[in-house]
Amino acid sequence: MTSEPPKTEAPVEDIEIGKQDADNDIPYTNADVGLLAEEVQQQREIHGWNEIPAPEAPLYLLFVHQFTGFLAILIEVAAIISLAVQDWTDFGIIVGILLVNGCLGFREEFHAKKSLDELSTSLESEIAVRRAGETKAVPTKELVPGDICLLVGGTVVPADIEYVKGDTMSVDTAALTGEPVPRKYPSSEYGDVILSGSTIIAGECYGIVVKTGINTEIGKAQADVLSDKAVRVVSVFQEKIIDWFKHLSSAELLW
Repeated sequence: MTSEPPKTEAPVEDIEIGKQDADNDIPYTNADVGLLAEEVQQQREIHGWNEIPAPEAPLYLLFVHQFTGFLAILIEVAAIISLAVQDWTDFGIIVGILLVNGCLGFREEFHAKKSLDELSTSLESEIAVRRAGETKAVPTKELVPGDICLLVGGTVVPADIEYVKGDTMSVDTAALTGEPVPRKYPSSEYGDVILSGSTIIAGECYGIVVKTGINTEIGKAQADVLSDKAVRVVSVFQEKIIDWFKHLSSAELLW
């Protein structure tokens, strides 16, 4: 089954925008013309290709990583103390908790990585882009900040794209946010930037690419999952475990 080519015919002459974002190095863009070839090359030299590197980390490293966080180290210290005083009952309980905590963390990170990988590979292969006065189908990998894109129903958004002009868009963000109800763009609640990985349900509009590749929200999320900089949220249950181990460690030292 072959997919239909992206829609490339749509009126652009009535779109009047100019965009200058000093923080993101987004050039001024005339929507009727789009970026010129030299501007595209300049943006690519600054931002690179619109792709998210996905190094294949061995699963055993992902599992070992679960025993390097603050909570894991705290449990390991408690286990060492119990071993030192030869309290075998506490030692067995602590090691059991350590393994359970590690397995749960591994399961969460594995599923998060798998979901992000599936989401990044689901992006459209081509999208309609206005460049040098022509609307053409461009591989999504070649998108750069400042590109003017046409978004239509069924499109999986390939970059963080700011709404410019067109219909009110109905956008499925469930893959990113888990929300079952589609969002409306633009809106006072969600703003006017449609995030990469979202799916256009209904509407047709032009938008300007503001972030690509690892600079998109999904790119940052995947980078966190695949690096040691991932933010670990300590649950209420984990906080209670931490408090329990603090008391246990104090008792063992006094003993």
